[in-house]
Amino acid sequence: MFKSFQILIWLSLLTNFCYAQELPTSITEKHVLIEGTNIYLIPPTTFEQSTNFKGLANPEDQTMMIMTMEIPGPYPEVKNGFTTEMLEKQGMELKSKKEIKIAGYDGLYIELDQSANGLVFSKEMLIYGNNEFTMLINGMHLQEDIAAGKSIKASVLSAYIDNDLALSPRETLAFTVDETVGALKFNSVIGNAMFFNRDLKTPTESEDKATLIIDKSYAEVEIRDKKKFCISRLNSYPDTYSLIKEKGVEDISLDSIDGYALYAKNDNTENEEMYQVILFNEDGGYFIFVGTYLSESVKAESDIKKVIETFKTKN
Repeated sequence: MFKSFQILIWLSLLTNFCYAQELPTSITEKHVLIEGTNIYLIPPTTFEQSTNFKGLANPEDQTMMIMTMEIPGPYPEVKNGFTTEMLEKQGMELKSKKEIKIAGYDGLYIELDQSANGLVFSKEMLIYGNNEFTMLINGMHLQEDIAAGKSIKASVLSAYIDNDLALSPRETLAFTVDETVGALKFNSVIGNAMFFNRDLKTPTESEDKATLIIDKSYAEVEIRDKKKFCISRLNSYPDTYSLIKEKGVEDISLDSIDGYALYAKNDNTENEEMYQVILFNEDGGYFIFVGTYLSESVKAESDIKKVIETFKTKN
């Protein structure tokens, strides 16, 4: 799980070079502020602010969305880390790539096609930042829906960044926790997820390697076999994890939401252990808690559990 930030890098990958492009330098009356960000977009006519992520969504069609997300790492490093090989491994085909300037930042505008679950999606993305951060604006739709592609592209390219706007990234999330009860520190918000560790470094360099990620699913889909889902979720991480069977899969309830807790060992790193909790909303979707630490560190395990136990949803 120390490589967990790699998951977010997979959202887009780059090759080839095209001409530079300027984006808007002022907002219009049609622009709306994406809640929890300093990004203004002109929404496609059928889109609304999403309640599941920071961005815009079509309430009638879940295959269409425009999502904003901060990616860990400085922009020059993130940009240089996107290779042709990574693109091919994730089943992505580059259509175009252009340099951009946005709010004084260097960036890229990328168009990609990606296959997923038997469908082909097209993506229109802006990636920009500096030596301190990288931001992604990711528009997505079915490849065959040409009209949606045009409207989403126009919306992505309408992006205006207000650098003077004060941000409170935790404010718009659907949940809260108190990290101080476990001597952890808030690191960052990425999408719907909050990241915590001891030293605010990525990856952490603390002695016990204690790290906690709390996330909320984007889609509100119904999951029938919830216990099986929790176990199979171990196959979704960058490293390979195996269930520690002798510790079992336990029922758990937090803030009146039921789910399951389990322990797993990292098959790639001998001394790393994971504590995973998934809580299932009655109306679909779930909250997931992933704590990783050195297996001999009883305090790290205890601290992570203490923070998870303070979980509360917002009304």
